[in-house]
Amino acid sequence: MTNLPAYPDFTLSLSGNEWRQAEFINISKLCTVGEEVDEIKEVWINHSRELADGIRSFHRLHIRRQIGAAELFIPLFELKALLKSYTPGSIALDDRPGFVKNGFALNTPTGYFYGLEENGIVKSLGVHTATGLADREIARLVKNFSLIYVHWCNCNILTP
Repeated sequence: MTNLPAYPDFTLSLSGNEWRQAEFINISKLCTVGEEVDEIKEVWINHSRELADGIRSFHRLHIRRQIGAAELFIPLFELKALLKSYTPGSIALDDRPGFVKNGFALNTPTGYFYGLEENGIVKSLGVHTATGLADREIARLVKNFSLIYVHWCNCNILTP
């Protein structure tokens, strides 16, 4: 965390639980992603129950241990051009003061794309508050940068 925003135009606030819940991962980690998703499915099947109105109660959680860093190498200027979002913002976490160090956020009509960058290179990339229209943007990113997109909570994986 840092006291100064990397990009002062706007701030995307996330809870700690939202960080990396829907994210892009290097395609070399496809097998590991599959193993993690299988473990999450096991929790859904054997360690949760539906209450009412689609609300689910979990009596066990899965913490991803194998996946590690996303290992992306995307030039930020290319990401901004592809998303047609040229003014980045910063990221703040609800439960911590300050801003995420090296954090950036891009606002599109379909949601927010956010992550970490170092020297103009995107190292991690997630999606927040995306509408169904974000599916096109997500598919373009997966194809153009040869990535995997994973929505961990829904156990969805998109490959190129």
